[in-house]
Amino acid sequence: MVERRSVKCLVVDDDHDGADIVGEFLKLLGADVRVVYSGQEALDVAPNFTPRMVVLDINMPNIDGFETCRRLRRQPWSGEAVFIAHTGMPSPRADSVAAGFDVVVSKGDPAEVFETILNRLAAQEPTGDKGSAS
Repeated sequence: MVERRSVKCLVVDDDHDGADIVGEFLKLLGADVRVVYSGQEALDVAPNFTPRMVVLDINMPNIDGFETCRRLRRQPWSGEAVFIAHTGMPSPRADSVAAGFDVVVSKGDPAEVFETILNRLAAQEPTGDKGSAS
């Protein structure tokens, strides 16, 4: 396995098993991972954790993923962070982009999820160019 520098990743999903699986995958890749199970928990944890990647479910109770993403995007640390919508519901990509997501992947396709995460982690490898991760 290729060794990666530790990238801070926040996984947010009210499906505990799904969130834990994605979190464990990221840990196996060497990421520094926090897993939370609600939008409010994400809003509470993110400012001190300052993740470089946020894998966020859309359909959550109370504060959904769109609103969570919008609120997180307003925080100063989020400018260089990659936000991945990880959703089981069909949602228009325009809504996801408007909320601040960079990528939308389907929960029904684990290969797509993990490939997207790997590609985004690779984009965050040190290259001397801070603007290379998007």
